[in-house]
Amino acid sequence: MIAKPTALTLPLSLPITRDVRDIMQAAWRRLATVIDRVARFGLVLPIGAASITGVVALALTGALAWPLAVATFLCVYSSYLIDHLADVGELAPEHESDRTKALSNRALFSALGQAAFIGALAISYAYSGLASALLLLCFPVAVALYGTPLFGALAGRFVPYRRLKDIPGIKAFYTAFFWALLVVYAAGFMAAIEPRVTGFFVAYVFLSDLVNTIFCDFKDLERDRLEGVVTLPLMLGVERTTLWLHRVNLAALAVLWGAVMMHWVPSWLIALTPVHLYIGAVVAQGATLVRRGGNPGDGPMDAAFMLWLPLAFIGLNLGF
Repeated sequence: MIAKPTALTLPLSLPITRDVRDIMQAAWRRLATVIDRVARFGLVLPIGAASITGVVALALTGALAWPLAVATFLCVYSSYLIDHLADVGELAPEHESDRTKALSNRALFSALGQAAFIGALAISYAYSGLASALLLLCFPVAVALYGTPLFGALAGRFVPYRRLKDIPGIKAFYTAFFWALLVVYAAGFMAAIEPRVTGFFVAYVFLSDLVNTIFCDFKDLERDRLEGVVTLPLMLGVERTTLWLHRVNLAALAVLWGAVMMHWVPSWLIALTPVHLYIGAVVAQGATLVRRGGNPGDGPMDAAFMLWLPLAFIGLNLGF
C-alpha cells in the first residue's frame, strides 16, 4: 500500500525560542495539510502557473494581466485533469493516490476540464487573438500524449511504448519543457516578446519545474513501480536524486542572479530568491520522509510557484 502523505516540518532554521518554534511548526503542519487537500483536486499547480505568468507579465510590461492569469489557470487545470483522470481505475483501490480517489467522479471532472479549457481558449482569443488561442492547444495534446494511450495509437508499431510516460526518465524533462512554453504563451498574450526577458524566463521556469516534477515523483515511487513508469528517482535512487535536485535548484538561482546582475531582467526579480531557500528546505525534508518510508506529497513543492507573484510585488514595492 502507498504510504499516506506526511506533513513536512517547518522548512526553516531560525534563532527562536522553543515555544515559538513549536507554534510555528504546528502552523506549518496545518498549512501543509490544507495545501495537500487543495492539491488533491488539482488546484495548487494551476494557481502556481497563474502566478508564474503574472510575474512574466509584470517583467515584460510592468502591469499584471488578469485575463492572462485566469486563462493560464484554466488551461493548466484542464490539462492536468486529463493526466489525473487517465489514472482513475487503472490501479487497485489500495494503490490509488488520494488525488485519484478525489477525482473518482470521472464524468463530473471531465466536464469541468472541458469547460475550463473552452474558457481558456475564449479568453485568449478575446484578449490576444487567434495565435494565443491556438498555442494553448499544445498543452492538452501534450498531456494526452504523455498520460494516455494516444501516443501508442499514433506511433503504431514504430515505437514500443503505449504512453510517453512509459519512456524511462522522460517525464521531468517533458513536463518542464511545456511549463517553459507557458512563458512563450504569456509573452505572446501580452504582445511583448522581449528576447532577453523571455529567454530568461524560459530557462528559469524550465529549471524550476524540473525540480518540482522530479521531487513530486517521490510520492509515487511504489505506484510508478507497479505501473512500470521509470522516473528519475527510480533510476537514480533517493540520495542521488536529492543531490541532483539541490544542484538544479542552485542552477535556477544562479540563472536568476546572473540575469539580474547583467541587467537582462528587472532588478526586483531578485525578490524571488526566497523561493529557492524554501525549495531547498522542502527537498531536504521530503527526502528525509522518503528514507523513513513516508510520503512527502506534492502540495508543499507545488506551492513554491504560488510564492512567485507575492514576492514579485514585495520586490516592486521595496524598490529592488
